[in-house]
Amino acid sequence: MTDVGHYRAVAVMAAAIMVSCLLALVVASEPVRAAFPGTAGAIAFTSNRGTVVAQIYRMNADGFGQTKLTDTPGYNLVPEWSAGGGLIAFTNSQAFGSAEIYLMNADGSNEYALTFDPAYDAETAWFPREDKIAFTSDRTGNSDIYVADLDGLGDIELTRRITTSTSQDTDIATSPDGERLAFRRGDDVYVMKAEREGPDNRPVRLTRIGVNGQPDWSPSGTQITFVSGRSGNIEVYRMKPFPEGRGNRPVNLSKNPAREEHPVWSPDGKKIAFTSERSGNADIWRMRASDGANQVNLTNNPAADRNPSWQPIP
Repeated sequence: MTDVGHYRAVAVMAAAIMVSCLLALVVASEPVRAAFPGTAGAIAFTSNRGTVVAQIYRMNADGFGQTKLTDTPGYNLVPEWSAGGGLIAFTNSQAFGSAEIYLMNADGSNEYALTFDPAYDAETAWFPREDKIAFTSDRTGNSDIYVADLDGLGDIELTRRITTSTSQDTDIATSPDGERLAFRRGDDVYVMKAEREGPDNRPVRLTRIGVNGQPDWSPSGTQITFVSGRSGNIEVYRMKPFPEGRGNRPVNLSKNPAREEHPVWSPDGKKIAFTSERSGNADIWRMRASDGANQVNLTNNPAADRNPSWQPIP
């Protein structure tokens, strides 16, 4: 089940409380993001502080300056910074309704719906030129990955389906050069060219142990973080973007008995932000990317804070 799918299920079941556990590993999905190279800017995240539904917030990379960006009816989830750091895409899921992709400026202004479809459109991943955006949708009755071409005004010109499997495809992340996609299919992380799946573009399975998901590319494109339950606990791992084994052994970075999820690289490649429940509720934490050291709680709030996304500043 994906993060967005989890919220959708909760909404349809009737309620209006933020879910405290988005990942039943069965690892939840989260759009997986591209960590575009640049200076590490602000961090966007979702929180239900002061409300019964999730809204989008932003804060400085040190956790200070936490500011609410949205006040939109419905669940506002999984923010995703554009490559230039000036736009944020997010999912708006209405209780008892569908979900759409929204865009807004970095300060929360000029918010508008990008998609208009009765299906469940969610989980975005930008391409580096900002002229394309990937997202997941169940338009065919199954969760697949789509890519939308954007015009100069930020509206969709053309949408095309990229994956064609009967499996559930979620957790998308574009590589920093825009040439590849990492995503979750079933219980594993896959990589393929950012083109339509077919005989000349078969997804390559990266993970083989446990249940895995939520990949995120390093700014250099040479590493992928992901979440795995292979140790009996949900942890954040790092590996090279080719199949596990043959010298490519995933490294456990979080090393904590609490649930850890939603890892995202800083644009300078030095740190990773993630969600942890070690304080008794979900908070946004930060650690060193190389070895997982220097883990720091950034939000430290009694509300549920999740889904970090790191702003790149070119």
